Amino acid sequence: MRTLTLFCSCSNFLFYSGSIFSFPQNQTLNIVLQNTEISISRFYGFIIVALISVLLLSCAFLFRKYKNLKKNNYFLQDKVLTLEVEKEKSEVAFKSRNEFLSTVSHELRTPLNAIIGITHLLIEDNPKKSQQNYLTSLQFSGEYLLDFINQILEVNKLESGRVEIDNTNFNIFDVLSKVEKTLLEQAKSKNNKLLFEIDSDIPKNLIGDHVKLLQILMNLITNAIKFTDNGDVKVSVKLLSLNEHIVFIYFEVSDTGIGIAEDKQDSVFESFSQGSVEINRKYGGTGLGLNIVKKLVEILGGKIKLESKIGLGTTFSFVLNFNLGSAIPISKEKKYDPSKLVNKKILLVEDNKINQMVISKMLEKKKMNCTIAETGEEGVEMAKNQNYDLILMDIHLPGISGTTATENIRTFDKKTPIVALTAISLDENREMLLSFGMNDVITKPFNPDDFYRIISEKSKMN
Repeated sequence: MRTLTLFCSCSNFLFYSGSIFSFPQNQTLNIVLQNTEISISRFYGFIIVALISVLLLSCAFLFRKYKNLKKNNYFLQDKVLTLEVEKEKSEVAFKSRNEFLSTVSHELRTPLNAIIGITHLLIEDNPKKSQQNYLTSLQFSGEYLLDFINQILEVNKLESGRVEIDNTNFNIFDVLSKVEKTLLEQAKSKNNKLLFEIDSDIPKNLIGDHVKLLQILMNLITNAIKFTDNGDVKVSVKLLSLNEHIVFIYFEVSDTGIGIAEDKQDSVFESFSQGSVEINRKYGGTGLGLNIVKKLVEILGGKIKLESKIGLGTTFSFVLNFNLGSAIPISKEKKYDPSKLVNKKILLVEDNKINQMVISKMLEKKKMNCTIAETGEEGVEMAKNQNYDLILMDIHLPGISGTTATENIRTFDKKTPIVALTAISLDENREMLLSFGMNDVITKPFNPDDFYRIISEKSKMN
């Protein structure tokens, strides 16, 4: 009976639950939720651990990167400092070199002025025929040395950026004619034919820097003549294009000379370079001409080109543009009248004894009266106490300079012409000297005819 009752109770329990192994529904849901929460917690935990790991790795990577960047930064700073020091050294060296060459060229002009001046005086004194040859050779040597000094000064000016473009109205056919006349005899001396082919369609009157153009052509043609024997030197000038205001002109200088080796064609434009020692020994020269040409062409907005073959010759070419100019009245060659120099009273302010002797002799040769002052202070006092027809003022004097002396004279004398007589240096130019109250500039060493002409033009009228 007890067994049956227990069986019935168990049966009722199983029937109530619906299954022998069933549990209440809320309890099952709680277990599932707990398991889900554990899974989610584990998932988030894994994500957090992963993120922390990535973050730590990133921090480690960034820290290492920072250290490398810091190290590189220190390295770059050192490099920058080194480069700045090297730059300063290069600038100082460049400036020192320019100042040295400028000083050397300036100092050489003073004794060279004496050589050229004395040679001129001796040639005018009707020397013996045997002496004439010596004096002619001396004159040639002096002019050659002067050309060398002028080229050094020109290179210094170009490299220091102190060259300005002087745009003026000029006749290009006159410029080319002047070049041809100047170099014709030089070409004949080497049995060369100098040929000019000029496009007649090129406008005659242009606006540009004709002095630099003249310098470029003179250098190129002189070079072509020098390295050519019994051949042809040809100058071609052609019109490329023309509009209302601007004309583009093609210039070419070719020769049938020795040519330039292909591996030397870039270096010939460098200072003091002529391609080889053998060429320098045989033909002479400074090796500065083409360097000057390249810089001048670039300053004028062009680019020099070179084509050459050994034994067949060389061709240099470039293109320049000019503005159209206006007609220029024909001007005659400037000459002086010797009669206008007679009895002129000249004050020479010069400290160099040899220059005093040479210049005073040249003045006396034309029957002028010369008084000498050795310092700027003495020159100012003499100008204050005496009347002169013209004052020749050296720039580099002991005590006050020639420019300061000129300024002092202009405080009490506005009329007496003052002409600068200077071995012009890198820091000097005509405009700067005129700004101090001077009326003209004579550059030492000077051409005697130019010397007398300027005195004739600038001195007071009797």
